[in-house]
Amino acid sequence: MVGDTSRVKPAGRYVRLDARGAPSFSPRQLWRDSVGHGISRASRALRRQRRAPGECLAPLRRAPKRVAGAASAAGAFYAHNWRLLQREVLCGVAAMLLQIPETVAFSYVANLDPVVGLYATGFFGIIVGLLGGVPATVAGAAGALAVVMPQLTGGDGALAHLPLPARVDHLVVAVTLAGALQLAFGALGLSRAFAMIPRTAHIGFLNGLALMMFLSQMSTFKVCTDPALRFGACEIAHRLAWMDVAEPATWTTAFVVVLTMVVMHGFPKLPMVGKLVPPTLVVALLGVGFEHGINRPLLGYNVRTIGDTSPLAGGLPSFGVPDFGGVQDWAAVLSCAASLAAVGLFESIMTLQAVVDLTKARLTPEACRKECVAQGVGNLVCGFFAAMGGCSMIGQSTGNVLNGGRFRVSAVVSGVATFVVVLFASALIELVPVACLTGILFVIILHTFYWPSLRLVFHLQAADAFAIVLVTALAAAINLAVAVVAGVVWQSLVNGWRDGQQLAAHAAVETVTLYRHPVEAEQHGDGGDRTSSANANQSEGDTDDHESDAIPVEERVKVYYVRGQLLFSSVALFRAFFDVDADSRVVIVDLHECLVGDFSGVAALREAATRYRDAGKLLVARRLCAQSLDLLRHDVGWDHVESIHVAGSAHDDEEAGLRHSDASAHYALPSPLPHLHLVSPFSPSTTSSPTATSSYHVLH
Repeated sequence: MVGDTSRVKPAGRYVRLDARGAPSFSPRQLWRDSVGHGISRASRALRRQRRAPGECLAPLRRAPKRVAGAASAAGAFYAHNWRLLQREVLCGVAAMLLQIPETVAFSYVANLDPVVGLYATGFFGIIVGLLGGVPATVAGAAGALAVVMPQLTGGDGALAHLPLPARVDHLVVAVTLAGALQLAFGALGLSRAFAMIPRTAHIGFLNGLALMMFLSQMSTFKVCTDPALRFGACEIAHRLAWMDVAEPATWTTAFVVVLTMVVMHGFPKLPMVGKLVPPTLVVALLGVGFEHGINRPLLGYNVRTIGDTSPLAGGLPSFGVPDFGGVQDWAAVLSCAASLAAVGLFESIMTLQAVVDLTKARLTPEACRKECVAQGVGNLVCGFFAAMGGCSMIGQSTGNVLNGGRFRVSAVVSGVATFVVVLFASALIELVPVACLTGILFVIILHTFYWPSLRLVFHLQAADAFAIVLVTALAAAINLAVAVVAGVVWQSLVNGWRDGQQLAAHAAVETVTLYRHPVEAEQHGDGGDRTSSANANQSEGDTDDHESDAIPVEERVKVYYVRGQLLFSSVALFRAFFDVDADSRVVIVDLHECLVGDFSGVAALREAATRYRDAGKLLVARRLCAQSLDLLRHDVGWDHVESIHVAGSAHDDEEAGLRHSDASAHYALPSPLPHLHLVSPFSPSTTSSPTATSSYHVLH
């Protein structure tokens, strides 16, 4: 992107590139130009962001009044719209009925007691419902987090040598740390970073999540080899074996799974009743009726239930500080916490986008920030109540919106209703066959997997197709957070390479006017360098006298017109453009259609200037945009000068006579271009005034 040139004459804009040798620093200079400069920049940034003493606490002081005002407004609104309140409550109950079977299934995926997952669903429903970024967003114990947790709780994870209670304690610490990370992420406004996640990483995330959920359900088709143990304890003890294909119980389990999938798919299509009753509730009722009304009393081919796996001890959660002092492997805990925080935020932002797409609203940065804060508070609460942790859930949130939920009441009701079920109906949950939960998850997997990707990988460019496969494979092999980060890094490298390969240049010859100064013979050699340095720092009055001696001379110079982005991936191409030996003594690089993208591009300009300096020639750049000039400003050794003069000698060598000016005022302006380029440089088609000057930068 090139800066606005409407207020500048159409001729070139120059930046003087003068690559000097490395200066010798005293310890004081070294400190001032390194650590001291960094401290100065940080202090200026803090002063700009500094708030009044009471301003930081003002939001907390206003919070009770704002909550009371919001509650009063909501009460008045629903008092006049009680039918809307009724619909919101019913949508919340429906969301709870959809969540409970899934939460139990996800709890088993994470090797946790189902009650631990139900606590998380209750907490997240209430907290995200009240504090979340978008109304009607349903949150709870999610499969995306459940598939990450076995790296701590699994029998083959990093803590396999510890008993399960100790592993769960480590997970509670990780959930608490994840909440702190998410809270900091939202408080610092870093949620905008999710805008950088490419579409290929989104697709790979969905595919990897579906694959991990599918693999986690294979335990449904296993049996415990120790009759004295419940299935959950047997799984912890690694005493599971695959079902025998010849056994009727195997086929009965498969039948329940298939029946569940058929009901989940077909029941919502029934007129009237299909939209009133959640299909998960129908599946649970059918599963309980078949298992305890037909299968066990008549057939005897028992299908494992939730109660057979592990009992549910209903009751309210108890408060307790996580055992930070008992952590034996901080590396594993921190890794899991970072993964939980990243995956939770990623799925939550994707959920918000899905909800606003359905409601025809717009997802704002403020909504994303509030969602990050809500996720952090939710996981912190889960950590202090030994719950599973969670995030916003795409499927449940879209289902809530499609059912008619539009406000925060529906999400809050789902959380409250979950606690009611845990307190008073845990015995009923134990009757549900695990095969029903597997069938529900299989349907969710089918809707989670991005099936068009099977076609896209054969039509996309190889790099983009590889990104989808890479994220999917890493999600299944390691975890979702690592997979998404790898996808972002890969896509960034690919895009950087593609942008770099678009750099191109062509050369031309132009006639420009140079100001030549007579130089005494004794000024050459070391003396000449000292004279140039002195000229670069002389006072305003001395420079005016110096300019009066300048003789304008027209000279034909080589001009390189560069187009594209000059960044790390295009530096090699940029080097190859120049023919230092064959070029004229003054060379111009026209960067009107080129953007200097990073410090590697700045270093490439410095390197080119060094090559021309070593050959006794002068390199000048013109028409840099504001972004490129800003990068030059942050590099060490660039000075803002007003004009370039060349010095002549008996040997016709050239040196720089530079008029120095202060650059700080220039960069304090909102738009540097009008101030920087006061007068247009000389155009090949016009006669230049001997007194015309332009703005330059000099590179030491």
